Amino acid sequence: MVNYIIRVSYPAANGDTFDRLNVELAKFNVAAAIKSDDGKGYYLPQGEYCYSGNETINEVRDAVFRLASTIQPEPQVLVVEVTTLSWAGFKLVEGT
Repeated sequence: MVNYIIRVSYPAANGDTFDRLNVELAKFNVAAAIKSDDGKGYYLPQGEYCYSGNETINEVRDAVFRLASTIQPEPQVLVVEVTTLSWAGFKLVEGT
């Protein structure tokens, strides 16, 4: 499996744009949180997502772009393949 970090932004996002995007992406196992080695989950910043799968980077980009376009026009999508990831200061997902 390949691990990806995905960034979605909009030139002028509506108030509920990212809430709707989070719900739709979650249907495809694209998460708005990441999990540490100790099993704790942490929320990513708004518009950032984590995905692990067998698709190529371009397939992930195109799928996210198509879905994000149904939420609001003119999404901007960046997908990065990651092998190692480190973070600090993210809010803990309760219950993890």
